[in-house]
Amino acid sequence: MRSSFLPCAALAAVTVLGAVSSQAQTISGTIRSASTHEPVPLVNLGLPRRNLGTVGDKHGRYQLAAQAAYAADTVRVSSLGFEPLLLPLSALLTQPDLELKPRPVLLDDVAVAGNSAYCDLRTVGLAKSTRGFVIHLLSNQLGTELGALVHLPKRPALLQSLNVVVARNEAGPLTFRLNLYRLDAQGFPTAAKLLPHDVLLTAGPQAGVLTVDLAAQKVVLDEDFVMGLELVQVPASADQPDLTKQISFGGALESGGQLFVRLASQGQWLKPTVKSNGPLLGKRPAVALYATVKE
Repeated sequence: MRSSFLPCAALAAVTVLGAVSSQAQTISGTIRSASTHEPVPLVNLGLPRRNLGTVGDKHGRYQLAAQAAYAADTVRVSSLGFEPLLLPLSALLTQPDLELKPRPVLLDDVAVAGNSAYCDLRTVGLAKSTRGFVIHLLSNQLGTELGALVHLPKRPALLQSLNVVVARNEAGPLTFRLNLYRLDAQGFPTAAKLLPHDVLLTAGPQAGVLTVDLAAQKVVLDEDFVMGLELVQVPASADQPDLTKQISFGGALESGGQLFVRLASQGQWLKPTVKSNGPLLGKRPAVALYATVKE
């Protein structure tokens, strides 16, 4: 991660695990539904231990680069609405075409008085970034993700929109998936998602706020969560852009700020640390991902 704010502070580098070597083998296959045999779009697939992973395309096709030495490692394949699939990499090498079993998306019951009970509009998360402070992706792998802890002061709350502050994009149109993750006991994102379906947005060349209106979905939130911005599609090009340099998002140093990152699909979530030659006073980096809710 890099930041272009005052030089008195710098974000410490995050150790990159599982870099793909020149000896890696590329596995290509298609992922389908076991019930309909139709392709499953934008499937997450990766080796969690190695921070290697990818996202399938809209036709269920994927390409995963991994070394044969990782043959005993577990591959995790998941998509909203399907049972997660765990298998050794050796099995994927033998049979790269997979099927996922459908699973209904079950959300926790929340007592709701009705839409008219939600009157007060509130913004939760970092909506106003510091001028010159930007957050970059840490990886070019599909599935790389930035996450922000979002606190709900009053619950339940009715979700209205999800928003992303783009500082710069010179990489062409990029498609991202917005995820809301349930937290574990340590406050890290789990694999459990709070949205009933995929929410996608495309970042074009213009800087500014990208907004997805979800008011019609009537999603009720009753807990703090991590909002994730996951890279799922890049332009088809012979020369792939270096996304760690060509796109950036608004950010800030915040009291109690909680920035999460992961390098690839199914990868481990990490918290970057901050080094500074000046006092931070308990402030940590935060990325400008935020929601609007009605309370």
